[in-house]
Amino acid sequence: MLAHQPLYRIIYHSLATGAGLPPEELAGLLRKARAYNQHCRLTGLLLYAADTKEFVQVLEGPRDEINALYERIARDPRHKHAFVLHEGEAASRMFPDWRMGFALAAAQDLRTTTGYFPLVPEPGYALPPGLVVHAPEQLRRFLADFTTPLATDE
Repeated sequence: MLAHQPLYRIIYHSLATGAGLPPEELAGLLRKARAYNQHCRLTGLLLYAADTKEFVQVLEGPRDEINALYERIARDPRHKHAFVLHEGEAASRMFPDWRMGFALAAAQDLRTTTGYFPLVPEPGYALPPGLVVHAPEQLRRFLADFTTPLATDE
């Protein structure tokens, strides 16, 4: 029998390799992720900014499962420069009904919320002495917007 583990959450940022991921490759990735997450009791959200090839992903579940999955993700050749923005125990899931939600995101929204720093060198950009990531609460509020149903015209 599996020992109970507290809920754990990790949020990371990375950059797709090459020309990025075309829609059909993203669809295949999501199918596999959803099946795996269902089996391992994981939930989360994947955001992708196609114009800058940036990912932000939230993973939630038992700590051992999250750590093992993130280790595999960090080695995945489809992206590089994986950087953990936030990790720790969580009182509840942000995405309890999503085995792996997905949304295209504007690069500026990702950058504003995560505390922008370039994952590849940019002319004229000097790295700050210490990486500053916005407070986890601001990041969680941004991500929670993806769980809010869109208003519909009736």
